[in-house]
Amino acid sequence: MSGVTLLLDRPVQDQLVLTTVGGAEDLIAGLDVVGRSDGAVTCRVDGPLRALSETRLYITAAVQLVDAAAVLRSAESGVLSALEGPVRFRIAPGTPDARALWDLLVDKLGWAEDPSDWAVNFVADPAGGWLGEIGPLHWSRNYPQLDRLPWSTKPVVAEVMIRLAKVGTEHHLLDPFCGTGTILLAAHPFAYGRLIGSDRDEKAIELARANLSRAGVRAELSVGPAEKLAVASGTIDRVVTNLPFGKLVGSHGDNAKLYPAALKEIARVLRPDGRAVLLTEDKRLLKDAVARTPGLKLVRDRLLKYSGATPTVFVLTPTRRRQNAR
Repeated sequence: MSGVTLLLDRPVQDQLVLTTVGGAEDLIAGLDVVGRSDGAVTCRVDGPLRALSETRLYITAAVQLVDAAAVLRSAESGVLSALEGPVRFRIAPGTPDARALWDLLVDKLGWAEDPSDWAVNFVADPAGGWLGEIGPLHWSRNYPQLDRLPWSTKPVVAEVMIRLAKVGTEHHLLDPFCGTGTILLAAHPFAYGRLIGSDRDEKAIELARANLSRAGVRAELSVGPAEKLAVASGTIDRVVTNLPFGKLVGSHGDNAKLYPAALKEIARVLRPDGRAVLLTEDKRLLKDAVARTPGLKLVRDRLLKYSGATPTVFVLTPTRRRQNAR
């Protein structure tokens, strides 16, 4: 995307398809949504793109282009017109009428093909015609330099979890399995209180420090087990974390000991009106552990689907007895 800028304040008229985490489609709000399907939201844009770009809950954003006339119309007054600079494109294998599309882009619009550095990636639209994926609206633009480990939380999944946590501006937020800091990065625009992260993996904490530093995010990071948090009791408003699934990290047997101990600590540090949002594929184990943890109750869960995984987000709150004990 070298040399291309997306003019976020330029008024445009177009229809886009946003791909997202399956199970989180309803969280995309504040846009003119005209349709939802598994892992995708279709919306109309009639105005600047800034609100859409700040949504942060989608993976890709693609303009719907039913035919050549739609491409030219978008280049004149739609999303494609907001691309400033020498536009490079890619046409994915299997795209229908690829030669006619190539001729249109090169001869009519003066664009150049560059499969390795594109601003627009054209793919087939299952509904017919093409989808033009806009590079400057890809999720990676919100996380341009992110050091990761194989088990790191997907950035858009982290964004989903933060929305489900209902993070407030004055909240203190803790991630006791913070890994490389993705959830803390996602929380930063919403939580102006303390951001606290810990993990027993020293390498992960090193990467988290680097990621947060590059993003200008201040957080309190430490190496330590989630079973013994260095956090005072009743001081945390939100706990948001991606628990070890027992696949890439740990095992089901490890989790049988880890989950109850970690939940006991979460119950201890949460304020009476606090909330915990936990992600795992070891679902039955977590439910059983919550049922045996004094002071916590499960209030809802949500199945997510992404990258072949089907974890569940569990939302926990302190029990009424504990709330009344304030």
